[in-house]
Formats: sequence, C-alpha cells, structure tokens
Amino acid sequence: MSQNLFRSIYSYTLSKDLISSIFVRTFQPNEIILKAGDKIDGLYFLLSGRYMVSSLEVTGKELLLRYCQQPAIMGDIEIFEDCLVASNCIATEPCEVLFIPLEVYESNLKFDSKFNQLLLKELAYKLLTCTISSKVNALSPVSVRLAAYLCSVEFPSHVNHYIKTNSLDDVASLIGTTKRHLNRILKDWTEKGIIKREENEIQILDWDKIKEISENVRFE
Repeated sequence: MSQNLFRSIYSYTLSKDLISSIFVRTFQPNEIILKAGDKIDGLYFLLSGRYMVSSLEVTGKELLLRYCQQPAIMGDIEIFEDCLVASNCIATEPCEVLFIPLEVYESNLKFDSKFNQLLLKELAYKLLTCTISSKVNALSPVSVRLAAYLCSVEFPSHVNHYIKTNSLDDVASLIGTTKRHLNRILKDWTEKGIIKREENEIQILDWDKIKEISENVRFE
C-alpha cells in the first residue's frame, strides 16, 4: 500500500528487490523527524501529514524556515553534500514517511538517473523557495512583506504553500520580523479600516489596499 502511495506522489516505482529494505516511519505532532547536527541515515519521503523546517540560532531562538507537505523529501541535501543534518524537521501533524536507508541508496539507487532526477527536482524547489524568501525579506519593509504574505496565501500555489500558517508567531518568523512588530502594523491597519481583527483571526476588509501596500511583491 505504501509503495503505491509513494508511486502516485513521486511518480517513481521502486523495484521489487528493494521492497524488503525500505519501510514506513510514523511521527506524531511535535516529534523530531530529523535533528540538526545528527548524521543522516537515509532518505525520507513524506507520504502524509505536514512538518516544519527550523534552524536553531546562536541566540538559542528557533527560526522557522518553511512548512512542508507532500511531495517533500528529507535527507537529500545531506547525502549530496555529505554533511550533517542542516535543519530540524519537526512534525506539526501526524506524518508518515517512506524511509530508504542510506546503504540502500548507495548500493541500488545512487546511479539511477530517474531516481536522482526526483532528488534534483526537490533540491531545485528548495533553492527556489529559499531564494524567494531571502530576496523578499532582505529587500522589502515589514509592512510590504506582511501584505505580500497575505496576498500570497490568499491564492496559494505549489510554490507558496510552504509559508501558509495560522500562527502569528510563525508568520513573523517566516517573513523575518517579530510578533511585536507585526502587531503594530496590524493595529495601524485596523485603525485605518483595512482589516478587522478578532482574537487570533484577521479579516481583510480592503484587499485593494493590501495589494497596494504589497507593491506587487509575492512569495512565489
């Protein structure tokens, strides 16, 4: 069953002689899938659920980098670069992953062009999303970033689903600011009648104004 799901998500069929060497791992919310600094033990292909990728800063604060849902692969960067796990991957809801041990990849899949094409596609996606976030966060004021974020998630695409969240703390981390700064902007927008805020929910009253503030910047 898991092999069929893997094939439907990743458009790749694992050979029958590999079936006995791979297995499904399950993770519960807040459980660590990969821990930064650990040695990678294989490739993890997300079959269901959602996880977040975060980095521990020198200040001790954990910086949220992105959210991931299938299709998503963990361990590809570490295997290609031959390095320790770069970031924490933590389940945010129940997750199932198909695990391919490192020795199975090295002995059976390393020189499979179609399989490596799958890994390269994932690497390209990660590079694209990181480049977009870095560019937006480095060049735009916080008010523009917040408006751009709201516009991006209002019309989600395959590229921008990695930033969709309902937590203001997470939004602040994703766009490179603090919750306090976001609250000041949201207070200003509320007073101007651009949004309506009720507890943790934000209702956009004037989308034209939000789009104007965003200056056509998008996380995509």
